[in-house]
Amino acid sequence: MMPFIQLERHKDMLDAAEQVAIEKEQWIDDEAERLLSCFPDHLYLFRAWNVHPEVKKCCASSGAEEAYRDFIIGLAYLQAEQNYDLQVVLGWEEPAS
Repeated sequence: MMPFIQLERHKDMLDAAEQVAIEKEQWIDDEAERLLSCFPDHLYLFRAWNVHPEVKKCCASSGAEEAYRDFIIGLAYLQAEQNYDLQVVLGWEEPAS
């Protein structure tokens, strides 16, 4: 009977760890979406910023819109993971602005 109880406890621990991983992933996804809302939706809006003319040319090339989208998604997820570590793991709250 004892091995069965140990097996059940181990299964419960694995289920709890899996649930924590799912919650972390969901938190990061939600935070990344929030951060993405801060970026311009389209590359032409980014090009309107005060950037060097050569940068504007790069932004006009084929595939630039897709590369821009990949770029901001990567930045948002990178920051969301850092925010998770700061806010959830360490319990740090950003000061109200």
